[in-house]
Amino acid sequence: MADSFNTSLAYVATPSPPDPQAVQYPAPYNLQPTGSEFATEFSYSETLLIRRAIAREIFDAVPKKYAALRLLMDKPVQYEDNDVFTYLEKTFGRVALKAAAITATGATQDITLTSGGCANVTINKVIVYPDNSKGIVYAVGTVADHIYVKKFNGASNLTAVAVDDYFSIQTSVIADGQNFLTHYDRMSKIERYNYIQLMHRDKRWTRKEMQKFANLSTTNYFDLDKKEQMDLLLQDMFISLWNGKRGEVDIAVPGVAAPTTDNSYRAMTMQGIFPAMVAAGSASASGVTKATLQESFEALAFETDYKSEGGVRFIFAQNALLYELSKSWKETGLRYKPESKIGDLNLSIYKIGDMSFVPVATELFKEVSCFPVTWQHRLFVLDTETIHPVCMKGYQPVEVGQTSPKGTNGSIQDYTEWWIQGMLSLKMNNPLSSFYLDTTGIVSDLITPHNPQ
Repeated sequence: MADSFNTSLAYVATPSPPDPQAVQYPAPYNLQPTGSEFATEFSYSETLLIRRAIAREIFDAVPKKYAALRLLMDKPVQYEDNDVFTYLEKTFGRVALKAAAITATGATQDITLTSGGCANVTINKVIVYPDNSKGIVYAVGTVADHIYVKKFNGASNLTAVAVDDYFSIQTSVIADGQNFLTHYDRMSKIERYNYIQLMHRDKRWTRKEMQKFANLSTTNYFDLDKKEQMDLLLQDMFISLWNGKRGEVDIAVPGVAAPTTDNSYRAMTMQGIFPAMVAAGSASASGVTKATLQESFEALAFETDYKSEGGVRFIFAQNALLYELSKSWKETGLRYKPESKIGDLNLSIYKIGDMSFVPVATELFKEVSCFPVTWQHRLFVLDTETIHPVCMKGYQPVEVGQTSPKGTNGSIQDYTEWWIQGMLSLKMNNPLSSFYLDTTGIVSDLITPHNPQ
């Protein structure tokens, strides 16, 4: 509407409290600056002579409970020479044998093992049957995946074997004066690999835009906009660390048709924690309810207990799930005092037997712009000592820079671009020391946009 002060207006200021228009014009309630929401809503005039009251500081409404990001991302980075790297693990050194067929009782037995089972046993090994009876192996692999077993001298016949029976390996036996060797072993290893991924967040401001903000800024928008660039990249890195898929993608070029492997740049993507756990067969449970939460958690905790006595594992889930878990233990957690300041996040610690667990609220799991809805119901227990962020030598995990605008260094670009780059991958040794639970009915799906009106 028109500015009431832009026209010459004479009037008599008659003392008349019942009629504010006669006392003063425009009336005080009708004095609104340009852009006033009140003037727009109730159709009042606006004036340029006063300015809108705008808070200088823009409130940052992004959730702050991101301790999990610091706990995982602040770990010492391991540097690799190449963007594809392999890392090895030493295995336990002995593997149980598993039957693949029925075998009748007898003084000797021809036992069919699952594929590759013969690589885990030699002749003159004592094996233990499920009923704790014993036999000694006298031949291995004369037919693929078969071992041949004799009873002990003077003992009863060997126990009948069922499909999926497991045999423990008790010991290697030699005789006094024996002049040959039969118990040869080589250390077994597991090879794992991953790719190193590059990530970017970019901003462009023209020279005139920046000057207008310098001259006329009413808020700290310009500074906060640049800070958000770092926040978004760290979130990208955090999400990839958890849920990245190892592979290759084609990069689309602006203004060019859909990319194909013939006309595009290509980029590697990294494997994250959850896909690494699934690929390795980490222990898990699904359909876990409030009634079975404690039982399922404790069963998997003992099944995956690879740490030394008192070793700490961390529980990552949204706060509501952690609260239900804490209620199931019916005890107050002690203050967690880590040796490393990285873990000093005002956390509590719970004890189960000689195991220790520290819950870490991971609120990004319930943000559907970051993770699928199913992650709101997922609870991870990780041995964080086995998890290492990786970067390539010659790079830093986070690098920043900006271009020069027109008028500086001979540049002809009439804008400045700020870029921030992340380089990240993951090593996860022994994923079997970690586990996850998928719950149902404990917390409700939360799909809330982060632009509330």
